[in-house]
Amino acid sequence: MIFLVTGEINEGKTRYMRSLYQELGEGDGFICPKVFENGEFQRYDIQRLSSNKSRPFACPIDALPANWDEQYRFGKYSFSSKAIHFAEQIINELIENKIEPIIIDEVGPLEIENHEGFYEVIKKVIDSGLSGFISVRKPMVDKFEKSFGIEPQIISKRCLWHTNFINSDSKIMR
Repeated sequence: MIFLVTGEINEGKTRYMRSLYQELGEGDGFICPKVFENGEFQRYDIQRLSSNKSRPFACPIDALPANWDEQYRFGKYSFSSKAIHFAEQIINELIENKIEPIIIDEVGPLEIENHEGFYEVIKKVIDSGLSGFISVRKPMVDKFEKSFGIEPQIISKRCLWHTNFINSDSKIMR
């Protein structure tokens, strides 16, 4: 079963996905936290939940660091090929080892409208039959369902998900 964790921009979806992983005590995946330096936004990273290892993921086009390894541009951001590859490695390992739930933060227009970024990774998770939690902005939910051809369970970020979706043995209900 795929669960979509929805929320608005800057409503705390990434923080929620991290706390979801910590509360479950199982599964793995990645989040995309914002990185600030001296109080100023610099970029987004991809951070693996189980190890906290991270890679720079998306930088504003007007502030790209030296030796940036661009794979895509979308809107005002450039996306790193090394970070996309890092995310693919994480998901492939989880699927191969049947580790669930798989947590992915966040899916947006790059994936849903352009079929780039994490698009192929998400398809692999869906095709694997493993359970997963994917964060998506509220306005993108219908487009997500059409793009990936599924009807996931929708969870508002503010929902008490654990009372509805996890049994007493802390296993995801299917």
